[in-house]
Amino acid sequence: MSRIVTLINLGRTKYSDCLNLQRDTQKDLADGNTGNTLLLTEHEPVFTLGRNHPIPNLKVSAEKIEAEGISIIQTERGGDITYHGPGQLVAYGIIALREWELTAYDYINGLEEIMVRTLHSLGITGERNPEITRGIWVNEKKIGAVGISVKKGVTMHGASLNISPTMTHLKFMNPCGFENLELTSVQKESEQTIDLDEVAANFAKEFGLFFNAEITS
Repeated sequence: MSRIVTLINLGRTKYSDCLNLQRDTQKDLADGNTGNTLLLTEHEPVFTLGRNHPIPNLKVSAEKIEAEGISIIQTERGGDITYHGPGQLVAYGIIALREWELTAYDYINGLEEIMVRTLHSLGITGERNPEITRGIWVNEKKIGAVGISVKKGVTMHGASLNISPTMTHLKFMNPCGFENLELTSVQKESEQTIDLDEVAANFAKEFGLFFNAEITS
């Protein structure tokens, strides 16, 4: 089976713009008008809410969030509240699951494994902790998140990996709805400066290797 994925590195984007791009690409793929696509980006500061959690699970007031210039946007993905911002790699796969003979759980497990492999390339050991929530952990602190939605057999949303985000922003929320869940980043764990573009390139490589797909630009 031949699997081809078009890689698009968007650089820094507004979440709302990227959300619309995902929706358009998802529809085009479902209609047969485009191919499987991997979007890589980092966002302007935003809290996104899962489809079943419309009330922001925040530790600070809405006024504080506004003063910090952070948006709040409802989405159709699973999960609870998540933060995206500069210094965080976000990967959105627009993938036809049936074409690849994958279930949604297969795909989510794959995204987690790709984050583990990407961290390994940086000298960091990441692991799953499914007893608490989906995502990737380092020393009992969460470093990577995953959440998707599927429409007509095509995915959108995806995974995020904390490289060097503004850690104070992460403390404004109860991540994934858990009050005592601690977050971390590659920079915090390794005490080294990491180039996000290099991490993005490695993530794309591992995506292709794991799913046995050719990554094209």
